[in-house]
Amino acid sequence: MRKIASKKSGLNEKITAVIFFILFVVIAFMCIYPFMWAINNSLKLHREYMRDSFAITDSWVISNYSLVFSSFKLGNMGYFDMLFNSLWILVVKVAVNVGASAMLAYALARFRFPGKEFLYTVAIFVNTIPIIGSGPAAFKLLSALKMVENPFTIWLSWASGFDFAFIVLYGYFKGVSPAYSESAYIDGAGELRVFFSIMLPQVLPCLVAIMITQAIGVWNDYGTVMIYLRKSPNLAYGIYMLYQTAHTLEGGIPVYFAAAVISALPVIVLYASTQKLIMTNMTAGGLKG
Repeated sequence: MRKIASKKSGLNEKITAVIFFILFVVIAFMCIYPFMWAINNSLKLHREYMRDSFAITDSWVISNYSLVFSSFKLGNMGYFDMLFNSLWILVVKVAVNVGASAMLAYALARFRFPGKEFLYTVAIFVNTIPIIGSGPAAFKLLSALKMVENPFTIWLSWASGFDFAFIVLYGYFKGVSPAYSESAYIDGAGELRVFFSIMLPQVLPCLVAIMITQAIGVWNDYGTVMIYLRKSPNLAYGIYMLYQTAHTLEGGIPVYFAAAVISALPVIVLYASTQKLIMTNMTAGGLKG
C-alpha cells in the first residue's frame, strides 16, 4: 500500500510539474512576444509595416535605429534631451524616495514614540488601498506651491516615504540586532552616525534591490512627467506623445518602434543582470509589526 501511495504521489508531482512548466512557457511567450514584435517592426520599411505589421521583415532596415537620434523629437526636445531628463528624474526620484523611506522605516522600527502605530497603519493603508482620487488634490497643492513645471522643487513631492520600500525596509530594520547600535552609543556615536555608519550598511543589499526596482518603474513612468513636467519630457513621455504622429517621422512608424526598443533595452539589461539580487533581498524583509 505504501509503495502504491508513493507511486501515486510521485506521479501527481510529475503531472503538477508539467502543468506549471507549460503554464510558465505560455506566460514567458506572452511577455517576450510583444518585444520581439516591436523589434521585427523596427527593422521594416514604412510601407512594409503598413502592409502587414505581423509579417517577418524582408527589409532589415538597420538605419531606422540611427534615425531615432536625428528625427525623434518632441517640440524642441531631441532624443538626447529626453534621455538626459530620464536620467536626472530617475536618479533624483529614486534617491529622494528611497532615502525618505529608509529614514522613516528606521525611526518607526527602532524608536518608541506616540503615534508610532498610527503612522505604520497609514503606511500599510497607503500601500494597499489605491487612492486614485487624490490626484487632482495633489496637482492643485503642487500648483499652489509653484512646484509644477519646476524641476528644482518637484523633487520634494517624491519624498513621501510611505511606499513599498518603507514596508520592506521596516522589516529589515526590525530584524537587525540592537546590539550594533548599543555598541555605537557606548563609543559615543550620535543618532545620525548610528544610522548612516551602522544601520544603513546592515540593509545595503536591500537598499540596492529596492533602488533597482524603483529605477525600472521610474524609467518607464510617463504619467508623472505628463502631469508635472511637460516642459521637461523624458523618453517614456516622448514615446507616448509621438505615437499619434509616428507616421510623420523620417522613416515612418518603424523608427518609432526602434526608439521604443532602444528605450526599453536599459531596464531589460538592468533587471536581467540583477534579478537574483532583487529576489533574494526583497523577500528577506516583510511585514513585522
